[in-house]
Amino acid sequence: MTKEQMNLFRKACEAPQDISINEVVDSMQLCRYWLGSFEEDTDRFCVFEEIKEIFREIDDEKFRAEQYKKGWMMKCVHFFMEYYGVAPVEVIYELYKLQVKDTIEDMIDMLWEMPIDIVESCIFPLDKLGLTNWPKDDPIYSPRGILIHLPIFEEEGELERLLREQGDKEFYIPSVQHIEEICMNGYETSSLAYKKLEAFFRKKLNMSYEHAVTWCFQVWANSYEGESPGDVISKMSETGTVFQSEKQMDDFIGLLMEAHNNTRMKENRGHKPNELVRKEFSGGMPTIVPGSSHVAEMLRDAMPQLNEMGFSVDLDENADVATTLIYPKGRKDKPVRVEKKIYPNDPCPCGSGKKYKKCCGRK
Repeated sequence: MTKEQMNLFRKACEAPQDISINEVVDSMQLCRYWLGSFEEDTDRFCVFEEIKEIFREIDDEKFRAEQYKKGWMMKCVHFFMEYYGVAPVEVIYELYKLQVKDTIEDMIDMLWEMPIDIVESCIFPLDKLGLTNWPKDDPIYSPRGILIHLPIFEEEGELERLLREQGDKEFYIPSVQHIEEICMNGYETSSLAYKKLEAFFRKKLNMSYEHAVTWCFQVWANSYEGESPGDVISKMSETGTVFQSEKQMDDFIGLLMEAHNNTRMKENRGHKPNELVRKEFSGGMPTIVPGSSHVAEMLRDAMPQLNEMGFSVDLDENADVATTLIYPKGRKDKPVRVEKKIYPNDPCPCGSGKKYKKCCGRK
């Protein structure tokens, strides 16, 4: 259990606890661990009596020291699942030793002991993954093994896709503060871009703090999944949100784009897009590649200005060509075969409802 879950558990051992909005996830996790449940009449969280008795017997200084390490390990694993998906155990150790000074061997032993249905991850030697000749200077190389988030194996080709998108990007090593706030809030609340977005929701759209934070999380999730900023605006329209002027809408779109560029992503091994762009500036201006047809249209219109600024734009780098039959004069007439460019984040033309990159676009 994390530090917050352990604090809640200890309080609930003394008396049933009213759960605040910040404790909902932790209390549900304690239920998942079969340590307690919610009272039907009051919704207070209660620890099972037999659990209380056993806990009082084992809750000594040695237990607390060991439990602290495991609680921090769970936060490191949470960050790994959200922003790496696949990583050498040496990278996980970089996170772990921010708070705990054990050896890497001690940490690996702890990972092996933790229930796999809790950490949802497992260590694999390189040879078990068919990576026996992997270059030693590649960020994913590890003589001790690679930790993999197991749900990646549920979709065929997902591991290969993720490694391909991550390429040779270095792993972002967060601070203790970054790990803590992402585990608690779901996104990086300290980011200036998201602070500005939250202030816009509260001051310009008259939202409560809770409502504003909920929408900030929605923007983060939208960016994290590679969706178009237009999807957020559509969802806001569906909930009755109204912008007072065209300028207010333009200001909001600017904040959305800034938030997108400041969202840590698994494909970037935890880096924000703007961090990678700044890194590439040292070796020359980067090439901009669209991820969807919508973005490709915007880049096509803006290409002259971008070229003047020194950026190159490659509209075809991510695009596949899908052949489609259309019937301009109805189904009874002859079809016309047309070719259409389709990008990773476009809806798959097979009609599955998934993104192209998660469906027929897998390679």
